[in-house]
Amino acid sequence: MKQTSSGIFVPDHLWKPARKFVAVVFYFHTQSNRIAVGAPDEYPIPKLLARAGWEKIVCRTAHDVDLWSQKMRDQDRRDEEMTEEQREAFEAPLRALLRQELVTKMLNARTPINREFCRAALQKIDEDEARRKIRRESYMHAEAYESNK
Repeated sequence: MKQTSSGIFVPDHLWKPARKFVAVVFYFHTQSNRIAVGAPDEYPIPKLLARAGWEKIVCRTAHDVDLWSQKMRDQDRRDEEMTEEQREAFEAPLRALLRQELVTKMLNARTPINREFCRAALQKIDEDEARRKIRRESYMHAEAYESNK
């Protein structure tokens, strides 16, 4: 039997915490200083990321989450300031590694469903690569109003 703060006795088999605490997980690559949001804590880091040098960061306090979130916001700001050539130089090896992994999984798939999933993922990568080029056009608000943009 446990006694609550209000003085009520509760049997042990009914006692459970009011909230379930969820740890926030980030993946961090020290060589490139990159951060990504990770899978829930109960899942291990994917083998592909582990082989590439990524490590799993588990934040159990709000302070840790704030620190890593700020680092991620800083990374997003840096990414926004990158030129297209710099971005391509950084992202191309990662995309090649992911594509190679998907092709290997597709060729070694045991079921047609897995093979089709890998083929669809490769197709999606190709479509995203075609749309990835950032095209920005700046204009004044009055110009947009006049041309109905």
